[in-house]
Amino acid sequence: MNDIQRFESLKTTIENDPTNFQARRELAVICLDMGFDMLALKHLNYLSKTFPDDPNLHFNVGICWEKLKHYNFALEEYKKAAALKEDEPDFIYNLALCYEAIGKDEEALIQFKRVVCLKNDDANSFFCIGCILSKQGNAEAAIKCFKKAIEYNYGDYFAHFHLANMYKKTGETDKAFEEYKKVIQLSEDYSWAYFNLGQIYYERGNIENAIIMLNMTIEKNPKDKEAYKLLTQAYIKINDIETAQQVLNEMKENLTESGDYYYLYAKIQEIKGDVKGYRKCLEFALKDTSSLSFNEYAVLKELKECPILPANEDDTEPAEAENIEFEDE
Repeated sequence: MNDIQRFESLKTTIENDPTNFQARRELAVICLDMGFDMLALKHLNYLSKTFPDDPNLHFNVGICWEKLKHYNFALEEYKKAAALKEDEPDFIYNLALCYEAIGKDEEALIQFKRVVCLKNDDANSFFCIGCILSKQGNAEAAIKCFKKAIEYNYGDYFAHFHLANMYKKTGETDKAFEEYKKVIQLSEDYSWAYFNLGQIYYERGNIENAIIMLNMTIEKNPKDKEAYKLLTQAYIKINDIETAQQVLNEMKENLTESGDYYYLYAKIQEIKGDVKGYRKCLEFALKDTSSLSFNEYAVLKELKECPILPANEDDTEPAEAENIEFEDE
């Protein structure tokens, strides 16, 4: 009998005998498995009111509310479950997740620590503790927690990635580099790991490998604006202006025009000696400062220092005007 047949059979049983609690419990579990969260909640609420001292029922009610993103209701149910069975790590872990979901990190931290006291090899809790400590700026303690998470679950590439980020933040770039490589070994489609490797290569002056990693980033995630920006800068650095321009065109196609897009196009126009195009792009970059991550004052300084062509020379279109949709003021 498949789930749908079992669902229909249990439903009929309960319609004929509403006090058949075992059938109702089974139906609630099937509803959860099939994604019928509201229906599962209806039956579990009925059961939890009938059996208020059953911690598993409160726990499952909490799961329903959490899946429905009503975290405060879920929190209350997990509290009841944890109070009825204080040594159950799963109850406390879900309680901690709910505290974190509503922004109560300190309370979440306390509960995650309770979990590892009960179950000292709980990789998920060590990972969550590490994330909270990272947000709080406690890099040293966060690193220890991420390392613990990896010790108990080496295949958790999220833990490797967060550990790498912490190493990068603390200036331990070599360690960060190794962890990002492990992320790719464990999850070859994780684009952010490629980007961070590309960034490290770029900062070290290894432009060839930076380009490889950044192209991989875009292959895995064609919407990664930062990868397009850094890849454009990498090609500019090796004076491959044609490819840099192609990258910017791809960025425009996959994302949208932005202050960053126009600023990088300005640098290309500057190298090409197209003064009008250079100036126009700088002007457009400054029109959209909300999407300009380059220093606004530095860009403004460039614009002020940019030559203004005489009127008779300023009539020519920029060399790549077909790729830049200049609009009238």
